Amino acid sequence: MLDQNLAEASNAARRFIAYRLRSEREVARRLSKKFEPPTIEATIAQMYRENLLDDIRFAKSFTDSRMGSRPKSAAKIRQELKSKGVSREIAYTVTADLSDYESALAAAHKKARSLWKNTEGDFSKKLSNHLAQRGFSYDLSNRIVRMVCRDIYHQSEQ
Repeated sequence: MLDQNLAEASNAARRFIAYRLRSEREVARRLSKKFEPPTIEATIAQMYRENLLDDIRFAKSFTDSRMGSRPKSAAKIRQELKSKGVSREIAYTVTADLSDYESALAAAHKKARSLWKNTEGDFSKKLSNHLAQRGFSYDLSNRIVRMVCRDIYHQSEQ
């Protein structure tokens, strides 16, 4: 019976991992809906043996994806990784080289494309809020907003 459950759990885990890389905790959480802890532990071990699970590889992939599509602060990405079950050490390791300045600038430029028709005051407020939601500090956000506003609203003054 354990072999049958293990085969079933392994197939379920493979299907879950096939969509995108997953953390160990995500897989365990998913399997816990249907399987008992001994089966889950054996399945997790099997996924590691097959090199289908690797929290470091998952964390790197997740971070790269976040930075490419929706830039966030390193602290915010670490928080998201932690919620996915990645250890604090791994989260700090994969985010160590991230530049909050570069990420905030990328997020601001991306958001500015949809805000540029606003008045300068509304633009600043909305862009500041956007950067705050992405986990950037007030000081950094303020500096980036001033710079982007200067580029957009005061080009002719230069």
